Amino acid sequence: MAFAEDEALSAFSGAVADSGEGRWTVMAAMEEAVPAEVLSAALYARFRSRKESTFTERLLSAMRFKFGGHVERPSGG
Repeated sequence: MAFAEDEALSAFSGAVADSGEGRWTVMAAMEEAVPAEVLSAALYARFRSRKESTFTERLLSAMRFKFGGHVERPSGG
């Protein structure tokens, strides 16, 4: 749906917020010596999205909005 509206996804900044749950989960996994590669990668992708605005980050932002109703920071803001 997002592509149908705008192929460049220009309405999305690509900056994906985090609520802290991912941080807590990764820290708990480290304390218990349990591998959590996917969760760690997802958390780091969120951190990276705050510095880089690539199409990948805009796509993630659009998916979060369309599937989960997560409101992300608008492009340019």
